[in-house]
Amino acid sequence: MNLYKRIGYLLILALSTSCEDVIDVNLNTAEPRLVIDANISWAKGTDGSQQTIRLSTTADYYAAEVPPVSGAEVLIANSSGEEFHFVETSEAGRYDCGNFVPVIGEEYRLTIINNGHTYTASEKLIEMPEISAVEQDGVSFFGNEWIRIKVYYPDNGEEGNFYLSEVNTAFLATPTRTLIDNELSQGNRIQVDFMHEDLEVGNEVTFRIGGISRRFFHYMTLLEEVTSGGAFSTPPANIRGNIVNQTDGSEYALGYFRLSEVEVISYVVK
Repeated sequence: MNLYKRIGYLLILALSTSCEDVIDVNLNTAEPRLVIDANISWAKGTDGSQQTIRLSTTADYYAAEVPPVSGAEVLIANSSGEEFHFVETSEAGRYDCGNFVPVIGEEYRLTIINNGHTYTASEKLIEMPEISAVEQDGVSFFGNEWIRIKVYYPDNGEEGNFYLSEVNTAFLATPTRTLIDNELSQGNRIQVDFMHEDLEVGNEVTFRIGGISRRFFHYMTLLEEVTSGGAFSTPPANIRGNIVNQTDGSEYALGYFRLSEVEVISYVVK
């Protein structure tokens, strides 16, 4: 082996070895905060009595699991003072209610008492129109034909409305989510599309679309902005929701309390 070949071989070996090195980045560790997943969804065609709220805390970046929060008191009350209590199940951090009564336009108040702190939030249950049609067609991208599924529903033209669309199918790790503002389609038919290069005949696609409040729309918009940036984007910040710590404002919780009527429909690709 001549000298140049030997040097080249050693350089390749060194680069290959260096690529396998594990680099641990020292990250600042903050005090854990309560995380409240209080998404009350009333699917059309059900009585909406079964609801779940999950409590956890923030964890270190490298933590393998999300720490659940047990032993909290969790309840929701309506404007008449009727209370719906959520009882912790055998799954730590999961609190279930079996007698919730959903009413469109009703104002509800969430109360969580945990570790000497009382957290509250208020929100209305937002209506969702019925899906009126589902269609399938094809769209060409750079010479490739993609299948597209289109869902339609009518918008109420009397007010500003906001919606959250979640679409899922077997090959997706998580649902695709789209925030919808009716500003440009007020009073008209709204279209929600789903297409993917892996979508094929026989796949079942599930659309879950719900009405949301203006404030929740802006909250989700901010979350998208701080989580979808590239490597040189502004570092993510703690986006505050509508949950307030009534005991100590500096010990704020993360998460959002929302109530939505949702329309769920599944479609098998033809």
